[in-house]
Amino acid sequence: MDRHGSHIDRDAEDLARLGYKQELKRNLTFFSNFAIAFSFISATTGIFGLFGNGLSTGGPAFIWSWPVVFIGQLLVALTMAEVASHYPIAGSIYQWCKHLVGPSYAWFAGWIYLIALLATIAAVDYGGAPYVAQIIGWDAGNTDILFGITAVMVVLHTLINAFGVKLTALINNIGMVAEIAVMLVLAAALFLVGVHHPITFTLETAGTAGDGSYLPVFLTAMLMSTWVLFGFDSAGSLAEEVIDPRRVVPKTIVSSLVLTFFVGGLALLAFVLAIPDLNTAMQSKVALSYVLESNLGQGVANAFIVLAVLAIFVCGTAVQASVSRLLYSFGRDGKVPFSSLWVKVSTKYETPIPAILFSGAFTIILTMSASALTYIVNICTIGIYLAYLSISLGALIARKRGWDGTAAPWNLGKWGRFVNVLSSIWGLFVIGNLCWPRTPDAPWYVNYAMPLLVIVVMTLGGLYYMTMIRPKEKAAIFEERLSSAELSES
Repeated sequence: MDRHGSHIDRDAEDLARLGYKQELKRNLTFFSNFAIAFSFISATTGIFGLFGNGLSTGGPAFIWSWPVVFIGQLLVALTMAEVASHYPIAGSIYQWCKHLVGPSYAWFAGWIYLIALLATIAAVDYGGAPYVAQIIGWDAGNTDILFGITAVMVVLHTLINAFGVKLTALINNIGMVAEIAVMLVLAAALFLVGVHHPITFTLETAGTAGDGSYLPVFLTAMLMSTWVLFGFDSAGSLAEEVIDPRRVVPKTIVSSLVLTFFVGGLALLAFVLAIPDLNTAMQSKVALSYVLESNLGQGVANAFIVLAVLAIFVCGTAVQASVSRLLYSFGRDGKVPFSSLWVKVSTKYETPIPAILFSGAFTIILTMSASALTYIVNICTIGIYLAYLSISLGALIARKRGWDGTAAPWNLGKWGRFVNVLSSIWGLFVIGNLCWPRTPDAPWYVNYAMPLLVIVVMTLGGLYYMTMIRPKEKAAIFEERLSSAELSES
């Protein structure tokens, strides 16, 4: 038996000790697992779409939010990596919270994460549709065309994910290599021929603060980096398909974030220093296209758009792979409607096809209303950061109860509690920054859209949980105690 075969058998036995049978195909190596996590984060997707937003909000100095957010997210990634090494189970955040704290805590963390991931597929694909239309030569402002393009992208994601995790991994491998190579080449080209400013230009605020402090402006501009640097936990969502997951998944979670930081940071620096005219760039509809066209020509700018579309597509594929495993994990525990359906795994492809099909269909329905896009983006962002916070807080709760964080192969040692505290503080700060009202002239429900969406989602989820799930959990606990009592009497 080869080394991988031996590992796969041990991993199946390990999963059985955690209470689950091996049903999904376990054939992902570190490289493939890394590619999926890297593609989910997708610096190219985020930077291409949000560079102009960051620049117009905070001037060139906005790029300093990139290392700030990275440091905060690294604390979260380290926390997740340690937990993932203890519990290498499909469904990541839901399963991690269940083992750290308990089923009720886990259900709500998994519920907000499920909704956030479904919204993320819609936000990523619908956000990429205008660029596909631009490449083809169609009207990028026509919502019917954009919906059609989004639907096609979602169908392709669904087919790729349904036909086996190996195909998903292959698509992500190709996308990851292409994204890294092109971003590095592009940055190098701009450093060689397009630098128009000294490094101190990165401290330029361009008058965005007016006569007041730059801090509130910087916190708003920081949202650009906040919207990009997440998704590394997806490595844990596919843990049951990874060979030697207790060691591989933690390394993937941390390294995918670190590489994204360096590749994305280098590209951001190149883009900022290559701005020919700051006022024109800040007022440009697509600031990054203006920078690239001015320095490298229309052809290179168009080529980068093609790369961005590829990155967007691969990102959507990775997100759908993650959400389908979360739904599968929920279904296996009987914690969502139609659980018996979501837990079905294809005997031929060894993938949870019903869960994959549902995520695709739900995404298409979600994008039918273009006017809802802002709310879709809001719930995907705040939902994911709330789910991340649940892990940081969950690890602290578990430690207080006596959980030994050093019992797994990958652990933080004596620094575990300290990292958990800092990651919790960071998570609370990010959520506060996301929810902070910034448009005083807008209606109150627009200003507080994010917290209102969370209240609606959690209220609906809470009603379902308390009426359908909690009674079953109480009954199971009662039966378990009754059986224990009968055994002790006998």
